[in-house]
Amino acid sequence: MRPLKTAGMPFNCLLLLAVTLSTSLSDQTRADPNEDWYQVELIVFSQQDLYQDEQHPTNIRLQYPENWQRLENDTSTSADNPQPAEQLLIRLEKEDFSLGPDEYTLNRAAGYRVLTHMAWRQPGLGQAQSPWIIVSGGHRHGNHHELEGSIRLVVTRYLHIQADLWKTSFATTAGTGTASPGNPDRPDSWPQLPVKPWLAALPVPGDASPAAAIDTSSPVDRRHPPVKKIIVLNQSEQVDLNKLTYLDHPEMGVLVLVTRHTSAAAD
Repeated sequence: MRPLKTAGMPFNCLLLLAVTLSTSLSDQTRADPNEDWYQVELIVFSQQDLYQDEQHPTNIRLQYPENWQRLENDTSTSADNPQPAEQLLIRLEKEDFSLGPDEYTLNRAAGYRVLTHMAWRQPGLGQAQSPWIIVSGGHRHGNHHELEGSIRLVVTRYLHIQADLWKTSFATTAGTGTASPGNPDRPDSWPQLPVKPWLAALPVPGDASPAAAIDTSSPVDRRHPPVKKIIVLNQSEQVDLNKLTYLDHPEMGVLVLVTRHTSAAAD
């Protein structure tokens, strides 16, 4: 893991300020193959890169996976919008969260801002079966959010968390994107933000069949200010049960806590 570049107090010190677990920690890392259920909780946050030496290439590819699921409905869509697969997840409410102290500490620390805090329960599933959970958070700009992407828990011999996230900085008005090492020419040199997968499944006006590809030049799909910068966090990490895992990026971080849940079938 690369050295952390953070504003103000070092991130490891911030974690020590928060009491995150009320139960004793376990060193167990091996996944049980008997289709156990797991509880996954994560916090995605932005952090200030004081050194500003990170290069952000514009030739990046942003896309949503085919095997996706949502924990909640987006206000820009109807409750009838489809999920691509059988719903395997149980969304948790805030009263069931364990990382509340960490969210509080991050939001009060200089240079940090929580973009989303979410949790769910799911059965232990392998690479081919485990669904990607759609993630969004931060400020909203038209049909897009500052934070978008997907994340999932995969059970092989061990537990792994896989993240494909991007954080977009938008210009306040058209033509105000500034030059940077990753964006040397103009705001529109960045790739087009992908259409959310449930929007891509909606029928095209005048066409009775679902759209294989949305017309991304339409106002509905491009309803956001010009893009100034996009940073990508694409990582896969082994996780230990009951231990906090940190996915690192100079301008964004993810805290993940995975615990075993034994009574999901009765919930």
